[in-house]
Amino acid sequence: MTPLASDTPPAAAAPPSGVPRMIAPLLVLLLVGVAAFWYFARPRSELAFTNRLMAPVRLVIGRDTRTVAAGGTVRLPLPRGQTTVAEWELVRPLSPDGELLGVPLRGSIVADGKGRVERVAESWGADADYFAPLITNTTGVPLRILINVGSKAPQDCRCAVSPQARRAFIGYYPLYANSTVQAKAGDRSATFRDLGHSVNSADGSVGLAFNSGDLRP
Repeated sequence: MTPLASDTPPAAAAPPSGVPRMIAPLLVLLLVGVAAFWYFARPRSELAFTNRLMAPVRLVIGRDTRTVAAGGTVRLPLPRGQTTVAEWELVRPLSPDGELLGVPLRGSIVADGKGRVERVAESWGADADYFAPLITNTTGVPLRILINVGSKAPQDCRCAVSPQARRAFIGYYPLYANSTVQAKAGDRSATFRDLGHSVNSADGSVGLAFNSGDLRP
């Protein structure tokens, strides 16, 4: 006898074991891993700031203010992919009367948030250079110091360097090829001339020693 055809459709074949169902989670984990690697493997965005001046510098970046010691370096994280502006200014010394000595030195930094940015505070600028006379006084009397006497912009440091002072820092002043530093005691004086090529190229300092025999009427 010939069997009659069944009206019941054939049963669907069973899917393979749950391997296909594992593909989507694995892809998600792979993408997350790639994204994490890309994020953390990128160069860290930071500002490395070095103070090459003879005195501390006040560094302001956003709401953060740091005082960077002379010769010191700080490293500050920066927001990735964002432009950040930082400003620095020399902490000027004070006279015994509380007056600021020297001229202001300041600068600004613009960082784009892409990797490491290295900047310095220094006395050499695109528009002007500055120097820091370090006064040693062995004359036995207080000395009044005048900077760039004979130029168009002479400056009185408005200070008296005490006897026996050693490398006293009296601030920064504009530097020219013919810059001078004059010490006065009453009607006597002594002058260092043409200091433009004598300053330290690292921090702009120049040591000047005034002895008792140097002062002349």
